[in-house]
Parts: sequence; C-alpha cells; structure tokens
Amino acid sequence: MKKFTLIVLCLLLTVSLFSCVADNVGGNSEGGANTQNGSKYVFNVASKNNYCVKLDMNMKEVLEALGEPLSYFEAASCAFDGLDKTYTYAGFQILTRPDGDKDYINSVILTDDSVTTPEGVYIGVSEADVTAKYGNPDQKTDTLLSYTDGNTALNFILKNGTVISIEYIPA
Repeated sequence: MKKFTLIVLCLLLTVSLFSCVADNVGGNSEGGANTQNGSKYVFNVASKNNYCVKLDMNMKEVLEALGEPLSYFEAASCAFDGLDKTYTYAGFQILTRPDGDKDYINSVILTDDSVTTPEGVYIGVSEADVTAKYGNPDQKTDTLLSYTDGNTALNFILKNGTVISIEYIPA
C-alpha cells in the first residue's frame, strides 16, 4: 500500500513541476468565485466555516485553520528536494510539495460523498449531474471530465458514468 501511495504521489507531483507558487490566504464561501490562486476552482471545507483551500497555499496556514489531520504520511519527493506530505481529513486529502522550508498544496482529493465541491458535486453523482453544474468539460473521455481554469484542473474520475473521485490538481 505504501508503494502504491508513493507512486500516486510521484505521478501527481510530476504534473506540478511547472506550476507557480502563489501567496494565498483567506477563504471564500462563494463557490468558484475566488480567483486568488489564478483559478475559480477551489475547495471549501464546510466543517470549518467554508475555509477555502486552493492549490499553492502554504500548508502551514491551512493546518492552522483546519487543525490536526486524521492521518499524516510523508515520503521522499520524486520531483522536488524534500518530503512530499499527505494530510488526510474526513472526506478529503491534501497533498503537498516541498519548497525550501515550506510546504505548498499540490492537490486536493475528495475521498467520499461526505464532502462536495462548492457547486454541490460529490462522489456518487452522475456525469449528467456534473455537466449540469459545470457545463461542457475542457477534456472528456469515458473515465474523465476535466475543467481547467488558471493553474487548477478540476477532474471528475468516472466509472460507468458515475463520479468515483474528484481531484483539484495543477493544470
């Protein structure tokens, strides 16, 4: 299982090699309206007063807002100098990448139907539900609907027309 997790982390981090690090603080309860990180695609943590989590945020600030995760995992980075870290909270995971003595959010993965995107999409909805909320995707296959804005790609992974995973990753 650790080997699988490490492979997934390496793949996700490889995608982010050319992403920009931005100063990103604060939150927004207006789903999709905040573009401080160069993207309208953000994840609002409802259990924390809709605290806004965006790619490239300093993880130290996020930890202060969200508190201790349910679990934590770290491994040597495949793409950067330092440790890649995974913070698991109820319903979602935050993966970070190192940059000097700081860690920045590299991706957010929704892991069950207890959390939603700001637009109300969650794991278990149909492909039609996604396109009703987001419109036509920028990329589409039988297993993926991908929406890109600024530095963020919002991916809906599908199986038999049903969302099985939701990912905020670098575009």
